[in-house]
Amino acid sequence: MNGKPDDRPLDREETEYHIVRPEQERSAYSDAYYRSAPREGGPHYGYNPSRYYAGPDGSPGHRGQIGLKGTLALCMVCVFVAGVLGVGGLYLLTRDRQRARAADQTRDAALYAEAPEDSDLAGPLATAPVPEGAQPMSGEDIYAMACGQVVGVAAAGAQGGSLSGSGIIISDDGYILTNYHIIQTGVLRGWPIAVDSFTGQRYDAQIVGAEPESDLAVLKIEAQDLPAATLGDSEALTVGQRVYAVGNPLGALPCTMTRGVVSARDRRITVAENTLSNMFQFDAPVNEGNSGGPVYNVYGQVVGVATAKYAASGVEGLGFAIPISDAADIANQLITKGYVSGKAYLGLVLDTVTPSVSRYFGLPTGAYIRAVEPDSAAAEAGLLPGDVITAVDETPITGADALVTAVRQGYRAGDAATLTVSRGGESITVSVTFGEATG
Repeated sequence: MNGKPDDRPLDREETEYHIVRPEQERSAYSDAYYRSAPREGGPHYGYNPSRYYAGPDGSPGHRGQIGLKGTLALCMVCVFVAGVLGVGGLYLLTRDRQRARAADQTRDAALYAEAPEDSDLAGPLATAPVPEGAQPMSGEDIYAMACGQVVGVAAAGAQGGSLSGSGIIISDDGYILTNYHIIQTGVLRGWPIAVDSFTGQRYDAQIVGAEPESDLAVLKIEAQDLPAATLGDSEALTVGQRVYAVGNPLGALPCTMTRGVVSARDRRITVAENTLSNMFQFDAPVNEGNSGGPVYNVYGQVVGVATAKYAASGVEGLGFAIPISDAADIANQLITKGYVSGKAYLGLVLDTVTPSVSRYFGLPTGAYIRAVEPDSAAAEAGLLPGDVITAVDETPITGADALVTAVRQGYRAGDAATLTVSRGGESITVSVTFGEATG
């Protein structure tokens, strides 16, 4: 990764993948962007593009002396800035803010394909069980087929920064399924996205839709009669079943195949702020650049999207994939609607009241409301700028991140909740019915 440190987005921090286990938390990394970086207390391995890495301790620069008025002004700014720096995935709650960020950071409108009108028609993807009487394919035959179905996905900046991963052709007219984290920085910076076939042909790609929480995205290229992958039934996977992973490791070794078995099912992986549930574990080696590539069963059906790998010295063979049955449902919604339906939406622009700001201004710690979107669920509930949300039902809220997580993991569109709100020094309760996020 060779982006310049001062190019990093202001609202992004060093990110990492974690495997969440009941007894402890271990770090894992996104296959597309592995690098190591020092961390206080020992070595750290994580999904950590170098352009976002500020230094070994991540400490800010020193500030000069300021007077009392300056201190108060600075603290108020800190309320705002803390939320900007500390909130990830706020599109669930703050569509206004995401649009403003996109206007600032995404300068190339050609990145995005025009979303189709909402339709009740099913998308082009369908999963299928193994056909009755089908015989297992040889590894050689799966490889020959896969090289037509697997592509490289790249996003490159004008100043030399680039990201690369893999993708799967899911329709003969040019839809590509991949991981969102492969294109995330390109989206924020307005970098053009390209798709490379194994034959060396390069296509300009547009973004049809993205679902950061599930780490999936759908791209579209202008092409016809492409060799689309057959999607299998990942619910039928069993531990011990042989699988093949095919991808573009290092962004320079297209159509590399590795072989292994399904090691476990229903793994729960925490990826940065997002939790990916129902992942299956496999032991076929995957490396930097494999993210977004397919995992095949022995019948040549795609059963998963390679997404993450355990990262620790001396540990091998712990890869994780999104089951294709889940990925296909999300991809269908992205293609037909441009977003994933059913996600709870409040309509707030948020910041975090940190403990230090709380002490200065006598506010409780929580999610500070900067603005309320007109006609949103929050507006209908009577929430106001200046309110501080301190709890959602029985869940304490310590900041904007906590509110996003609580809403994302606990509620769907149409659900009701009781918010505990500090307003003018008094604690009140507000009933809200969540709207639906539409992209």
